[in-house]
Amino acid sequence: MSCLHRTLIAFALLGLSAPAACAAGSFAPIASPSPGGAWTDEYGNAITLAEFRGAPVVLTAIYTSCTIRCPLTVEKLRAVDEAFRKEGRSFSVVILTLDPAVDTPERLQRFKRERGLPAHWHFFRGSDADTRALARALRVDPAFDVGHIDHNVRILVLDAGGYAARAFSGWDFAPDEAVVR
Repeated sequence: MSCLHRTLIAFALLGLSAPAACAAGSFAPIASPSPGGAWTDEYGNAITLAEFRGAPVVLTAIYTSCTIRCPLTVEKLRAVDEAFRKEGRSFSVVILTLDPAVDTPERLQRFKRERGLPAHWHFFRGSDADTRALARALRVDPAFDVGHIDHNVRILVLDAGGYAARAFSGWDFAPDEAVVR
Protein backbone atom coordinates (compact mmCIF):
# COMPACT_ATOMS: atom_id res chain seq x y z
CA MET A 1 0.00 0.00 0.00
CA SER A 2 1.45 3.34 -1.01
CA CYS A 3 2.18 6.15 1.42
CA LEU A 4 -0.42 8.27 -0.37
CA HIS A 5 -3.08 5.58 -0.03
CA ARG A 6 -2.27 5.01 3.67
CA THR A 7 -2.40 8.73 4.35
CA LEU A 8 -5.67 9.28 2.47
CA ILE A 9 -7.32 6.45 4.41
CA ALA A 10 -6.02 7.68 7.74
CA PHE A 11 -7.14 11.25 7.13
CA ALA A 12 -10.54 10.19 5.82
CA LEU A 13 -11.07 7.94 8.84
CA LEU A 14 -9.96 10.58 11.30
CA GLY A 15 -12.07 13.25 9.63
CA LEU A 16 -9.14 15.48 8.74
CA SER A 17 -9.02 17.51 5.56
CA ALA A 18 -5.36 18.32 4.86
CA PRO A 19 -2.83 15.47 4.97
CA ALA A 20 0.85 16.02 5.66
CA ALA A 21 3.64 15.11 3.25
CA CYS A 22 4.54 11.50 2.51
CA ALA A 23 8.02 10.19 1.96
CA ALA A 24 7.37 10.34 -1.79
CA GLY A 25 6.48 14.04 -1.61
CA SER A 26 3.63 16.39 -0.84
CA PHE A 27 0.20 16.32 -2.35
CA ALA A 28 -2.80 18.64 -2.34
CA PRO A 29 -5.23 18.64 0.57
CA ILE A 30 -8.17 16.32 0.17
CA ALA A 31 -11.78 17.16 0.77
CA SER A 32 -13.14 14.29 2.81
CA PRO A 33 -16.39 13.75 4.60
CA SER A 34 -15.93 14.16 8.32
CA PRO A 35 -16.69 10.68 9.63
CA GLY A 36 -15.05 11.61 12.92
CA GLY A 37 -17.75 14.09 13.88
CA ALA A 38 -21.03 12.31 14.49
CA TRP A 39 -20.31 8.78 15.65
CA THR A 40 -21.65 7.03 18.73
CA ASP A 41 -20.58 3.74 20.26
CA GLU A 42 -22.75 0.82 21.37
CA TYR A 43 -23.60 2.73 24.56
CA GLY A 44 -24.72 5.88 22.72
CA ASN A 45 -21.60 7.82 23.72
CA ALA A 46 -19.91 10.16 21.24
CA ILE A 47 -16.75 8.54 19.89
CA THR A 48 -14.08 9.20 17.25
CA LEU A 49 -11.30 7.09 15.78
CA ALA A 50 -8.81 9.69 17.00
CA GLU A 51 -9.50 8.45 20.55
CA PHE A 52 -7.78 5.17 19.67
CA ARG A 53 -4.49 6.68 18.48
CA GLY A 54 -1.47 5.42 20.35
CA ALA A 55 -2.23 1.73 19.77
CA PRO A 56 -3.17 -0.30 16.70
CA VAL A 57 -6.81 -0.48 15.63
CA VAL A 58 -8.41 -3.35 13.71
CA LEU A 59 -11.26 -1.83 11.71
CA THR A 60 -14.05 -3.46 9.72
CA ALA A 61 -17.74 -3.08 8.85
CA ILE A 62 -20.63 -5.43 9.53
CA TYR A 63 -24.30 -5.26 10.48
CA THR A 64 -25.95 -7.32 13.21
CA SER A 65 -28.75 -8.93 11.19
CA CYS A 66 -26.34 -10.27 8.56
CA THR A 67 -26.26 -14.06 8.31
CA ILE A 68 -23.77 -14.43 5.47
CA ARG A 69 -20.45 -12.54 5.64
CA CYS A 70 -20.63 -10.76 8.97
CA PRO A 71 -20.58 -13.83 11.27
CA LEU A 72 -17.47 -15.05 9.43
CA THR A 73 -15.88 -11.62 9.79
CA VAL A 74 -16.52 -11.62 13.55
CA GLU A 75 -14.89 -15.05 13.82
CA LYS A 76 -11.86 -13.84 11.84
CA LEU A 77 -11.63 -10.84 14.18
CA ARG A 78 -11.58 -13.25 17.14
CA ALA A 79 -8.57 -14.99 15.58
CA VAL A 80 -6.86 -11.64 14.96
CA ASP A 81 -7.62 -10.66 18.56
CA GLU A 82 -5.92 -13.85 19.75
CA ALA A 83 -2.87 -13.15 17.56
CA PHE A 84 -2.50 -9.65 19.06
CA ARG A 85 -2.86 -11.01 22.59
CA LYS A 86 -0.27 -13.76 21.96
CA GLU A 87 2.18 -11.01 20.98
CA GLY A 88 1.28 -9.05 24.11
CA ARG A 89 0.12 -6.12 21.96
CA SER A 90 -2.38 -3.52 23.13
CA PHE A 91 -4.99 -2.75 20.46
CA SER A 92 -8.68 -2.08 19.84
CA VAL A 93 -11.23 -3.48 17.43
CA VAL A 94 -13.60 -0.95 15.88
CA ILE A 95 -16.61 -2.19 13.95
CA LEU A 96 -18.69 0.12 11.77
CA THR A 97 -22.33 -0.90 11.53
CA LEU A 98 -23.54 -0.66 7.96
CA ASP A 99 -27.15 -0.51 9.18
CA PRO A 100 -27.42 2.35 11.70
CA ALA A 101 -31.21 2.54 11.39
CA VAL A 102 -31.58 -1.02 12.73
CA ASP A 103 -28.39 -1.32 14.76
CA THR A 104 -29.40 0.91 17.66
CA PRO A 105 -27.08 1.22 20.66
CA GLU A 106 -29.27 -1.30 22.51
CA ARG A 107 -29.06 -3.79 19.65
CA LEU A 108 -25.28 -3.33 19.38
CA GLN A 109 -24.91 -3.88 23.14
CA ARG A 110 -26.99 -7.07 22.92
CA PHE A 111 -24.95 -8.28 19.91
CA LYS A 112 -21.70 -7.66 21.80
CA ARG A 113 -22.97 -9.33 24.98
CA GLU A 114 -24.53 -12.38 23.26
CA ARG A 115 -21.34 -13.06 21.32
CA GLY A 116 -19.07 -12.51 24.30
CA LEU A 117 -17.11 -9.76 22.57
CA PRO A 118 -14.46 -8.17 24.79
CA ALA A 119 -14.47 -4.62 26.13
CA HIS A 120 -11.74 -3.51 23.69
CA TRP A 121 -14.16 -4.16 20.80
CA HIS A 122 -16.16 -1.02 19.95
CA PHE A 123 -19.00 -0.31 17.54
CA PHE A 124 -19.33 2.86 15.47
CA ARG A 125 -22.80 4.05 14.57
CA GLY A 126 -23.51 7.22 12.60
CA SER A 127 -25.85 8.85 10.15
CA ASP A 128 -26.55 7.11 6.85
CA ALA A 129 -24.38 9.67 5.03
CA ASP A 130 -21.42 9.28 7.43
CA THR A 131 -21.79 5.49 7.39
CA ARG A 132 -21.68 5.39 3.59
CA ALA A 133 -18.70 7.77 3.52
CA LEU A 134 -16.70 5.66 5.96
CA ALA A 135 -17.72 2.47 4.15
CA ARG A 136 -16.38 4.02 0.92
CA ALA A 137 -13.12 4.96 2.67
CA LEU A 138 -12.80 1.36 3.85
CA ARG A 139 -13.66 0.14 0.32
CA VAL A 140 -16.47 -2.02 1.71
CA ASP A 141 -18.74 -0.87 -1.16
CA PRO A 142 -22.12 -1.70 0.38
CA ALA A 143 -25.12 -2.22 -1.88
CA PHE A 144 -28.37 -1.68 0.01
CA ASP A 145 -31.36 -3.87 -0.81
CA VAL A 146 -34.58 -4.46 1.11
CA GLY A 147 -33.55 -6.28 4.30
CA HIS A 148 -30.02 -7.06 3.12
CA ILE A 149 -26.77 -5.21 2.60
CA ASP A 150 -24.36 -6.82 0.19
CA HIS A 151 -20.80 -5.69 0.87
CA ASN A 152 -17.14 -6.57 0.52
CA VAL A 153 -15.27 -7.94 3.48
CA ARG A 154 -12.43 -5.57 4.37
CA ILE A 155 -10.35 -5.67 7.51
CA LEU A 156 -8.05 -2.71 7.92
CA VAL A 157 -5.33 -2.47 10.55
CA LEU A 158 -4.25 1.02 11.56
CA ASP A 159 -0.89 1.44 13.27
CA ALA A 160 -0.49 3.39 16.51
CA GLY A 161 -0.25 6.64 14.52
CA GLY A 162 -3.59 6.05 12.79
CA TYR A 163 -2.16 5.06 9.40
CA ALA A 164 -3.35 2.02 7.48
CA ALA A 165 -0.63 -0.59 7.95
CA ARG A 166 -2.48 -3.67 6.64
CA ALA A 167 -5.58 -4.17 4.52
CA PHE A 168 -7.21 -7.53 3.92
CA SER A 169 -10.00 -8.38 1.50
CA GLY A 170 -11.87 -11.39 2.78
CA TRP A 171 -10.79 -13.88 5.43
CA ASP A 172 -7.94 -15.61 3.60
CA PHE A 173 -5.02 -14.38 5.68
CA ALA A 174 -3.16 -15.65 8.71
CA PRO A 175 -4.29 -13.78 11.84
CA ASP A 176 -0.68 -13.00 12.84
CA GLU A 177 -0.29 -11.04 9.55
CA ALA A 178 -2.59 -8.41 11.08
CA VAL A 179 -0.41 -7.76 14.11
CA VAL A 180 1.32 -4.37 13.90
CA ARG A 181 3.06 -2.11 16.39
